[in-house]
Amino acid sequence: MASLYSISIPVIITTLTVTSDVLKKGGQHAQEKGIAISEYLNARLYEDMLPLTAQIRFLCSTARKAVERLTDVAPAEFDAEKQRDTLEDWLAVIDETLEILRAVDPEAVNGKEQTKVPCLLGPEKYEATLFDYVQGYPLPNMYFHLSIVYAILRAKGVPLGKADYLRPFLQGFTKV
Repeated sequence: MASLYSISIPVIITTLTVTSDVLKKGGQHAQEKGIAISEYLNARLYEDMLPLTAQIRFLCSTARKAVERLTDVAPAEFDAEKQRDTLEDWLAVIDETLEILRAVDPEAVNGKEQTKVPCLLGPEKYEATLFDYVQGYPLPNMYFHLSIVYAILRAKGVPLGKADYLRPFLQGFTKV
């Protein structure tokens, strides 16, 4: 049977791992084509949307906030103001966040499914059980931002396929 831990932390880890993998492919593509990586990092799908770097920031801050809500322990603050100019800088942020996630003890999470937590969505305040919170906020939010990272890189010509996004999520699948 699925536990609160199993439906949250491993899925968030996979989402960040996929993000890291597609970003590395983006970096390789930029290098092969002689394109400055800043073109990709500052790219937007549309002028009124936030750039790729903001998508990475939201992925990592959402993951860290989920850890805090699930464990009642705040991980190291994500310094949104710190200057990050290179792909390596952003991959390091993802790696630091992955370390935090991998350190979460399942016993610190499991059994809290019905614990109520506050949720701020923009200016609006909500409350949800941890089970509903996980299903309704961090996971869909992270899928959204990963999709935007993927779409920005595809728009820049990075040769990504659907399998680059989905295959890592198929860990429990058995080929028959």
